[in-house]
Amino acid sequence: MKKYILFLFMALMPVFAFGQTSDASASSAVPAQSLDEVFSAIKQGGTALPDADVMTRVRYLPQNDQAWYTRWKMLEGAKETIDCTYFIVDKDIFGQAFLGFLAKKAREGVKIRLMIDGRIYRSGYMKGMPDLFQELASFPNVQIKVFNSITKSILNVFSSFEGLFANNHKKIIIIDGKICITGGRNIGPDYFGQVGEYGCIYRDTDILMESNNACLRLKEAFECEWKVSTDSVVKAETVNKDNNRDRIDIAYMLMDRYMKGQGIIAPESVAKWSAPQLKILDELNTDISSYKGITEYSNFQLFTDDAKVPVKIVDKNSAIGDRNDIGPVLLKLVDAARSEIIIQNPYVVLSPEAWAGLKKASLRGVKIILHSNSGASTDSLFPQAFLNDDWHKMLADMPTLRILVAPSPKQRLHSKTFVVDDHITIVGSYNMDPLSQNINAEAVAVVNDAAFAVETHKQIEKDIANGVVEYKVSVDENGLIHEIYGPKDHLDKKTMFKIKLFGKLGVIRPVI
Repeated sequence: MKKYILFLFMALMPVFAFGQTSDASASSAVPAQSLDEVFSAIKQGGTALPDADVMTRVRYLPQNDQAWYTRWKMLEGAKETIDCTYFIVDKDIFGQAFLGFLAKKAREGVKIRLMIDGRIYRSGYMKGMPDLFQELASFPNVQIKVFNSITKSILNVFSSFEGLFANNHKKIIIIDGKICITGGRNIGPDYFGQVGEYGCIYRDTDILMESNNACLRLKEAFECEWKVSTDSVVKAETVNKDNNRDRIDIAYMLMDRYMKGQGIIAPESVAKWSAPQLKILDELNTDISSYKGITEYSNFQLFTDDAKVPVKIVDKNSAIGDRNDIGPVLLKLVDAARSEIIIQNPYVVLSPEAWAGLKKASLRGVKIILHSNSGASTDSLFPQAFLNDDWHKMLADMPTLRILVAPSPKQRLHSKTFVVDDHITIVGSYNMDPLSQNINAEAVAVVNDAAFAVETHKQIEKDIANGVVEYKVSVDENGLIHEIYGPKDHLDKKTMFKIKLFGKLGVIRPVI
């Protein structure tokens, strides 16, 4: 994500902001609907299915190594089709091995569709990766598209200015229409490594699901963006002058071996390889050796039990499309909350609607826990700049709100998770910012199960126990807000200077 934010900034793209409602009306009335009623009314593909039709086997995935094992095991089991879309497939050993595994499955006859967001794909940071995608595209049973190509985004200026910035932020893999995964993780070391193994390591969340309904609905979410990317098909490279096929094949072989605890591939064991192949191996051996926490794959199982729970997929198109279901569903769940709302989200700049809904919930006594990044842990200071403008008023408007932020990169958040009354859990790609609300394509899973909610809640408690600072204010009898503890009390002067500087760029708030 850091690479993406830097790229956006260099391109003068506005980033992460929402306005606030200063005098939102609030009511202490008891919620008109229960959480179960809100869940039952959620429409998937335009239809509100009975709960009996949405029973799904699930697994909550907060650990980075388990999340990587899960993707590897899913690909391993693919027999017929793989549909996947990612915002980022990075250029490191994880991204290259992922493409190598897809190439292996293509050789086995599996039909593959892969979509990558155009912003990162065409950025200077990803130099060399388009060649690897082109190599994968050379298989007749593989289709690859880039979402919102340069041509497409420029043309969108004339019909929708937001379309210029539209991203496909969904992270989805669907295997054989039977098992699927979504969440916050992209494909890269920052999402699957352990703290200390790479410069930026995120605490993120995914959800693994096994059911016809979840796969069908995620496929619908995939298709929405796939269909509008007609001008950006990735075609095979005419001449494979850079050993790209060798590179992704070696990356796959090395990752598969290393994950099973067998170590790197010794050059003497492949002495017959060509000099270019050995050079690639040496590079990838060095890369993978940094990741000590992904060597216990051999005994990994996708699921630990057979229990099924009600799950619904909620989708949102990018600014190019017209579907926008996630925000309204979240607001209805907030309106139905009776005791506690937990929001774990890396970028929090509230929309007027979210502000008003949370204020209403707080004034009727609902506890609100906001666990997010600070200026010291974030990969982008833009959302922090606007949060810095808002947090005093948020705490004053919402007396039951607690704002808990990660104080250092060791607790860097990328998880987009919501828990309501230890009853409903939302896991997906949706951030609490205008990029997700107005611009990006996003997808989330809504789980109606107390056990799953409690499991998620306990993990968030562990994250908080791992280190947070709490922002606090007091409000005097005249209604004046006084800061007790805030960003300036724990951030260095250089970071605070940047936050205040970026905060002056309020004009960029409407478009991210």
